[in-house]
Amino acid sequence: MLVVYTHTKCYAHDAIYIFIMPLFFALSGYFFNEKRGLWENVKNKFNSLIIPYIFYFLLIQSLFIVVHKFFYQDVYFAWSMFITPYWAVGPMWFFYGLFFTSVFFTLIAKIFKKSYIIALLSLICSIGGYLLSVYKIQIPLYIDSALSMMVFYAFGYLLKSYNVMDKLNTKNSILVGIAGVGLYVLGILFNVVNNTKPNEVPQNYPLFFLSAIGAIVGLLIICRLLMRFKFLSNLLSFYGKESLIIFVFHVFTFYLFCLLFNLDIKNLTYLQGFLNTIFALILSMLLGLLQKKYLPIPNLKSMFRYLRDSITGSQK
Repeated sequence: MLVVYTHTKCYAHDAIYIFIMPLFFALSGYFFNEKRGLWENVKNKFNSLIIPYIFYFLLIQSLFIVVHKFFYQDVYFAWSMFITPYWAVGPMWFFYGLFFTSVFFTLIAKIFKKSYIIALLSLICSIGGYLLSVYKIQIPLYIDSALSMMVFYAFGYLLKSYNVMDKLNTKNSILVGIAGVGLYVLGILFNVVNNTKPNEVPQNYPLFFLSAIGAIVGLLIICRLLMRFKFLSNLLSFYGKESLIIFVFHVFTFYLFCLLFNLDIKNLTYLQGFLNTIFALILSMLLGLLQKKYLPIPNLKSMFRYLRDSITGSQK
């Protein structure tokens, strides 16, 4: 929901950007599967990230072109967008970034078993990503951004490994949450601006790191407290389970909203941006549910079987 909100005209855009992408990487690290072997983990990430990227890139670009043609709007398309996605598929760079972060972290975790070494090497990788940002060196497929996010992926992994969140009682949760929010507020006050996609890491790296970590911890504690409210918890859980389809469809629905109401997507008012967010959260969900029912994402096995059957059929 926050990603959808920040991708349109909104208040507190820079403040949310401090932690929103680090949060995603931290959550991914939290659910890192230690039981899988190196190759099995890489294959799993390819199947769950790169295959969906290819599928949704083709689907959404096709919808994007068709809708613009329907409204008699010219639209530009180039296959280079597959490597550097923008416009309706712009946010999907995250598939590349998370894939490479996962692969790098898996290599470290499988070679070095001790948690402190894993954390240290992940931090070194992130500092490397920061230096690439400082010297404006970009690596294709967002590998530079993947390196910068390594420390947050490791942070999520360590939270799970040491069962940190479950060990906090209500009183300690409140104290830790307040401290986390305090660090986050410092980042806002000192104008920390993070833009993960082009790997524009803030110059004040230590403050960015602490501010993002503080926001992540604070938000996790808030979410634990929200679980006590059944209706809200169920609603958020429902959207959480369908977060992938909302993520991939939401910018396409932004353009549809602007075409329907003849608006300039780059010059929306705050009210129009808020309405656009609500429109996207609803329509993205509906489009995604229809896609899941009638056009499911293929996996490596089904793609291999299709290619094999096609080749066999052509030989006959």
